[in-house]
Amino acid sequence: MSDNINWNETSIYDFLRFEHKPERQAAYDDRSLTKLANAGLIQRNEEKHTWKLTQKGEKELADIRQHFDSGKLSELPLTLRHYYFDWGEYDIHNLPVNALSQVALRDRSAEIRRKAVELLDKYDKLDKETSNALSHDKDWEVRYIAAKKADVCNFFNEEDERVVKNVISNHDVDKECLSHWLESPYGEIRVQVALLSDDSEVDEVFERLEPQDVASVLGAKPRWATREIVMKAWEAADGWERCRLARNMRDMPDSFINQAFKGEARWTLRERMEDYRKAVRQVLELGAMFSEDSEIRRKIWERAEREIG
Repeated sequence: MSDNINWNETSIYDFLRFEHKPERQAAYDDRSLTKLANAGLIQRNEEKHTWKLTQKGEKELADIRQHFDSGKLSELPLTLRHYYFDWGEYDIHNLPVNALSQVALRDRSAEIRRKAVELLDKYDKLDKETSNALSHDKDWEVRYIAAKKADVCNFFNEEDERVVKNVISNHDVDKECLSHWLESPYGEIRVQVALLSDDSEVDEVFERLEPQDVASVLGAKPRWATREIVMKAWEAADGWERCRLARNMRDMPDSFINQAFKGEARWTLRERMEDYRKAVRQVLELGAMFSEDSEIRRKIWERAEREIG
């Protein structure tokens, strides 16, 4: 490869155009073509006012094309590797799967590895063996894609909650693994696992969570915000966590609410009180159309109660 040219997207595009049009008319002061000429890849025909490849340029062009067609990209400069993926320099009916798998596994650039994995995954050419190897990649986005087919055990000590979420979405994860993730040092992973719990497991799971985890879980599953769970989490929670708990707590006694008004959660509680006051007023106004013993109103009320759990 030529080591005396700083490839960019424009110069690559202009250079590859010589494949289909060996002699091109262009302005003498075209910056991209001038760059290629300074690198000895093309030369100017002053009589015809055209540019054409030099012998060195022909060799360089053939070398780039050979790398593109074979999928053996890692020897190319980074900009050329990006161009391959960004501009569809491949045949979707004859994708060089093995070579691209090696790029996904071994390329120095995390972004190139990611693009190779995305391309293989797009055409369902990312096999389990390659996915298992990619599950240890340093880049979380590579591991995220690999999680679709890789063995779950490879993610036992995963550090990124997005990857764990994708593992859970694509596999039947056993109880041992879920229990292990509940002890993860990463809160978002603990939350992802807690959200999978059955109603019968909630109390046991919440016993193992940090206060900030409880607040996050209840934000996603407010029907779990029972008096006992909220009160227990409240004791260990800081001001921000108490505000989050206050948004979802249910069935709380007046004494607790009055005490909570004295702390950092008072503004959250005031908002909920004002929302409640407006809702009650609207219900009373709309409900005025029904008689006191209305069966229709009773059914509407029961249905609403079922819907909110």
